[in-house]
Amino acid sequence: MSVRFGLHRTAVTVFLAVAGACGLFAQINTDRMMTLGRSALYFEDYVLSIQYFNQAINAKPYLNEPYFLRAVAKLSLEDYVGAENDCSRAISINPYVIDSYQVRGLARINQNKLDQAVEDYVTALKWDPENRAMRHNLILCYLKLGRNDEAQHSIDTLLAVAPRYTPAMAMQSHLLLEQKDTLGAFEILDKALAIDKYDASLLRDRGVLKAMMENYAEAEEDLDQALRYEPTNSDFYIDRALVRFYRNNLRGAMSDYDIAIETNPQNVLGHYNRGLLRAQIGDDNRAIEDFDVVIEAEPDNMMAVFNRGMLRDQVGDLSGAVQDYTTVLAEYPNFIYGYQLRAEARFKLGDRRGGEQDELKVIRSRTTQPDSGQDSDSEGQGDTDNSERTRKKSDRNVWNYRKIVVSESDRTEFASEYRGKVQNRNIDVQFMEGYQISWFGNPELSEIDREVRFSAQIESLNSSGQLPFRLLLANKEIPLDEHRINQLFEDVDRQSLQIAEDPENPYHYFARALDYYLLQDFDNAENDFTQTILSGSGLWVAYFGRSLVRMRKAEMLKAGQSSSVQENAGISEDRAMVVQWQMVLNDLGKVIDMEPDFAFAYYNKGTIEARQGDYRTAVADFSTAIGINDRFAEAYYNRGLSLIFLGRVGEGLEDLGKAGELGLYSAYNIMKRFSQQ
Repeated sequence: MSVRFGLHRTAVTVFLAVAGACGLFAQINTDRMMTLGRSALYFEDYVLSIQYFNQAINAKPYLNEPYFLRAVAKLSLEDYVGAENDCSRAISINPYVIDSYQVRGLARINQNKLDQAVEDYVTALKWDPENRAMRHNLILCYLKLGRNDEAQHSIDTLLAVAPRYTPAMAMQSHLLLEQKDTLGAFEILDKALAIDKYDASLLRDRGVLKAMMENYAEAEEDLDQALRYEPTNSDFYIDRALVRFYRNNLRGAMSDYDIAIETNPQNVLGHYNRGLLRAQIGDDNRAIEDFDVVIEAEPDNMMAVFNRGMLRDQVGDLSGAVQDYTTVLAEYPNFIYGYQLRAEARFKLGDRRGGEQDELKVIRSRTTQPDSGQDSDSEGQGDTDNSERTRKKSDRNVWNYRKIVVSESDRTEFASEYRGKVQNRNIDVQFMEGYQISWFGNPELSEIDREVRFSAQIESLNSSGQLPFRLLLANKEIPLDEHRINQLFEDVDRQSLQIAEDPENPYHYFARALDYYLLQDFDNAENDFTQTILSGSGLWVAYFGRSLVRMRKAEMLKAGQSSSVQENAGISEDRAMVVQWQMVLNDLGKVIDMEPDFAFAYYNKGTIEARQGDYRTAVADFSTAIGINDRFAEAYYNRGLSLIFLGRVGEGLEDLGKAGELGLYSAYNIMKRFSQQ
């Protein structure tokens, strides 16, 4: 992979001639690339971060840190082989950095190299025996390997060091459950919840355990509580749907499957079970859609294929039905009911010969023993025990095609300090993100999205012909692939040359500033936005762009990822945070002064104020944004939360309902939570 990094090419030519011999530029360039790489990694721009770390490695291949950080990025991109290789390289350079073993262990786990992952954790724990994350993962490796005695010993060790570490108690309950000690598993979950009653995973585990004990009412209460704390966890909805199914609350079960799939559209188990429920109520076409998703993800799922075949039969798609029946019968050649249904479908299609062949197979089965074959037990007369309404996912008995599937997950997840944004962990309710400007947009916008993101002010800039690309509004991060990264660096070079030729043109500074912003080079972006402002051109969007840069810097400062503001100003961390956020608000205030009808400035300002707890001011700004654009779903959502936090729950729920009506369906989950309080 080759990407050119043409930062300040025209500005540094003379400097290179003077400093190249002593290697000063290599030092500065490597440090700069590492800083930019860490920034991109923090904001989950993994492809971009890898490009920066590549440059650092090319300059100084003897440093371990760029290999390690590149491994973290590759791990997040699910390139587990690459992550393992980079960690191995980092370890070969410096074998005493334990984080390298942690990440390599995770990479190996995802390749099912559990024994090698154990070696990594055991090695690292010799140097840091109280590292909870690594011992946690070591225990999970032991559990998956069936090395229960070693798992128990490690759990005891971990609880001796951290007696209130509830994840270890959860693993202890899992181990007891494997040993058929249901009461012991239940008691330790109770003990863990006495320590942390707000742990959604513990509540979910106890709810599932109660369901296993057929205490469905209390199981649903635990799962209700878990969902109050994690309202977007699709697995929790799947579990509660099963409990509601056992309680004959089919409407509630269907609702939970709907939300689970909305939260995670690729949840195969959710689609399968919802397909069964839809089939029960005669919603055949939508049931077929669910089974289509299942079959696309799991082509060998014969239960789904057979269910879809029967549904296709019912809606008149006889050719599709025959195709599905044939697929199932190739796998289960003694499944007589399949021949019976295919015979009927073939007769309806006018395939008399095929129908008669299938009928003959059915008749012969009544007078002779079925031929022994693969899964012959599962192809006989079927499961006649109607009291069993569910089946395990691994159940291959084709006669159980109508049964709801129960997840066989062992409920053990590998913890990692390197997955996801730090600021996104353990947060119950979050305000929607602010809007940003970009050269790149989401190609899959709904009509509502297109309408909301339209801005006459932005369109006026695009019509000016002064910008290299079309300026767009986006409220989600657009991942940078290699093509886009190359495009941005090429434009940095191009704008730099144009600035050298026409230093008075503010549009070149603005375009380069936005390039830098998208490349996570915030210092250079801020400088260029400021230069645009100082040109006296009145280009209001430069203030908006600078507010975005300063917002990113504030986020990094809050997370301890940057100290540049403190160093430059010589002030304390708390004061630096106040100064940084105030600069963001000042820039947005200037945008509002210059373009009072730009709704997104009010929205971004309100979002910052809401996150800082200034809900009254936030409500006013969100209201102004809505006054400009009455279909601004995110503004309704954030105003709704702000009103709820002000105690005006009724008004807040009304706003959340409006957000849901406008297509922001996650608002319904939040409404459900607050309406129950």
